[in-house]
Amino acid sequence: MTPVKAHWYRAKGWENNMVQKYILETEGYRILFNLKETQAAKESADVVVELVLNRHLGDVAVKSVPTLMTVRDLSRLVAYFEAHIARLQQHPDSESYVFVPLELGFQVQALAGEVQAGDDGEFSVRFFVNVGESSQAGHRVYIGGESIVTLKNLRVFLASLHEALAAWSRVHGVSPV
Repeated sequence: MTPVKAHWYRAKGWENNMVQKYILETEGYRILFNLKETQAAKESADVVVELVLNRHLGDVAVKSVPTLMTVRDLSRLVAYFEAHIARLQQHPDSESYVFVPLELGFQVQALAGEVQAGDDGEFSVRFFVNVGESSQAGHRVYIGGESIVTLKNLRVFLASLHEALAAWSRVHGVSPV
């Protein structure tokens, strides 16, 4: 069994054979990014993204198919959310484009909301995980949901990803951009 480290607030760094878990908490579900170093490439990690419905809504958890996620994609995800927050301060009805990483393991779209200075605010977020391909035509199948994320929870998630990217850069000498 592979050891797991959950990072609600802080990324301690990359350790061999450790699954690094980064969690985005919304009102309706949690998104867990389970990242594990690959032996083949310094620029990417194996990733399984999991959508877990809040217990009071039902006992549902959906995992993506395993894919690779590059350091650049992780950095782009952080920048995507940071740009959306900045845009919402000026235009509360703003919706961002759908973010999809290179390997297509998930899709996320930040939607309209209300953001104040600091950690005050919230907006809707749609998140879908790639659960595989259809048996007949081989098309990708995504399952997901839409819920409200608070700015506070999003900033905790982004801070953990910033730390992960810095640790990844220190360990592997790979720049996130």
